[in-house]
Amino acid sequence: MVSICWSPSIGSSLLYRLVLAVKERLVTRVSLEHGLTAQLRKSRDHLGVADICYCYDINSPDDWRCRIKDGVKMMKLFEKRRQLFASSAKALCLWRKKAFYYTKMSDEVTRLFSLPVYVWPKSKMPSRLQVCIEQSGVASLVTISVPCLFSPKLSGRFMLLLDSQEQLEALLERMDDVEKHLSELQMNIVINYGDKINPLVDYNIVTPVSALVLGYLASGEDREDVSRKLKLTMRGVDYHISQLKQVLGAKTIAQLIYQAGLCRLV
Repeated sequence: MVSICWSPSIGSSLLYRLVLAVKERLVTRVSLEHGLTAQLRKSRDHLGVADICYCYDINSPDDWRCRIKDGVKMMKLFEKRRQLFASSAKALCLWRKKAFYYTKMSDEVTRLFSLPVYVWPKSKMPSRLQVCIEQSGVASLVTISVPCLFSPKLSGRFMLLLDSQEQLEALLERMDDVEKHLSELQMNIVINYGDKINPLVDYNIVTPVSALVLGYLASGEDREDVSRKLKLTMRGVDYHISQLKQVLGAKTIAQLIYQAGLCRLV
């Protein structure tokens, strides 16, 4: 067995900083889930629904065709998303099961990006998914998309789980009030957590390393500083900058940072 003695010299290494970053991310994740779950539970009770699921999302895959080539790619990326939240563990589990079947419901999923209110047709879902939903005691699923006031290319998506047809009808009758409440909730979520749950990073449209490069550039660091702090070669830094410019449609660093701000990346 080989033992490793930790020393101050190792403590200043990149490995040590990576360990600290992982620990910080875990603490942040726990705090994030706790805070968002509490807000979703409060809204669930306010709206009188069984449960609420939420994700910060892109408005349309068409805006990001340089990284999302087709609908199948989009569904697979969604299935891998980590930043999905719900008012209960049961609701989150059902949502992840549902996302697993998205590649078989491409027409239905596509409508999410064009309809502000979408009632999921259970009859068009795969039979196994229908069984999962029925076993969960859910009668209807309604997704409400709320534009992000801080970014024209992002939205908040709330999936409401309902116990009965009567509950669905009552919800649709007071949709103006529901959308107003969810708009306020979306604004609150973005203000408090938006930088931690950005959908472009969660979809891997912008990679985590590219996001770090972008953050340093936005704070005024030059390419040499970024190279030194992230232990990247200059060629590596330039690669990430090139990828970011392509994704965000920018030609200069100034334009890149401006577009990143519009997408809540910085």
